[in-house]
Amino acid sequence: MDTVEHLNDLIGRIYDAGTDLVAWRQVLTDICRWAGGDVGQILVFEATAPAPFFNVAVGYDAEVHARYLRDYALEDPRLPAWRRLPPTVQPCHHVVDPDWFDRQDFGAFLDENGCRWTMAAIDPAFDGVAGMSVRRPRRDGPFTPEEVRRFDLLVPHIRRSLALLQRLEGLAGRARVAEDVLDRFDRAVVLLGADGRVVHVNAMADQLFESGRLQLRGRRLHSADPGEATVLRGLIAATLEPGPRAHGVRLLAGGTAAPLIASGCRLPDRRPAAFAEPQAVAALFLTPNGGSRDDLGQVLPALFGLSRAEVRLAAALHEGFSLSEIAEQLELSRETLRTQLRSVFDKTGTRRQGTLIRLLTDLARESRLARRAAGVMADTARPQ
Repeated sequence: MDTVEHLNDLIGRIYDAGTDLVAWRQVLTDICRWAGGDVGQILVFEATAPAPFFNVAVGYDAEVHARYLRDYALEDPRLPAWRRLPPTVQPCHHVVDPDWFDRQDFGAFLDENGCRWTMAAIDPAFDGVAGMSVRRPRRDGPFTPEEVRRFDLLVPHIRRSLALLQRLEGLAGRARVAEDVLDRFDRAVVLLGADGRVVHVNAMADQLFESGRLQLRGRRLHSADPGEATVLRGLIAATLEPGPRAHGVRLLAGGTAAPLIASGCRLPDRRPAAFAEPQAVAALFLTPNGGSRDDLGQVLPALFGLSRAEVRLAAALHEGFSLSEIAEQLELSRETLRTQLRSVFDKTGTRRQGTLIRLLTDLARESRLARRAAGVMADTARPQ
């Protein structure tokens, strides 16, 4: 494979590793070979974090690294020198006099462990340590300008791949938080894909399936009672139907099972990352007889990940207040509210206040109808 093809292949695998943490060790091994090194490390460690966000090393002994951190890291003059330089690849013999190492125990330590010559790229603006390095033993001599250039060609791609990995980790964290919020919801929530198949359920919905009250067949919601199954299919079809439609609730009261109040709501086309794969386009709410205390304050964080401030803004807009009125009441600037509103648009997949308010109206209507129906059923069941 010639140099250009080899470089292109390596860059491609660097980006592949952005979504596959296990692949990084082999990629880093190949980066070392490409740049003429034997030892390599990529480290991202935020100053306030208890552990590194990312740390991959090849050709490196963990005990040796621990000894370096314990005995030599504070006296290593290369680290502050690299931090003062641009975040491009810099060979150690350009930032520190090589003879300095021969006069220190530190130099003997580097020689003993095959790390005498190093070239590294450190991000000076990062609060902590964010850098990558390639090293080799004394006998191989300092890194040449061509080897520095080769490594420098890869550094921007490594940084972008790590940024992708960090974003994916963040989105996975958001997904876990969103799922946790849904699990705290006081009614069963079932998220549906465009084909009607279930893509996510919360803890209360899980309880319905475990008890046999409802069933999942081929990832589709089902009831053992034929009449109830028909009602459920009709509700799902109506909820998935795009465009304006009649809203309402359905009573699931087949056989001897405990009645459920069921309602549905179509979600915006652009969904939060927590439910992006496969995409959820609709939500079903299943409330046991006895009602729910659900309101927009629960629904919006659970389905869209809105913060408390964003929920407050959305609810105020839904109640008919203008941004100026909300700013005056909350003693906030209009610019602050505009920033919050842009975030609400982004998270809910809406683009205009009118579209957002229609979505909020749908959600609020489903909540009110479900509570009203549950209350009626409770009154009906009460002895006269």
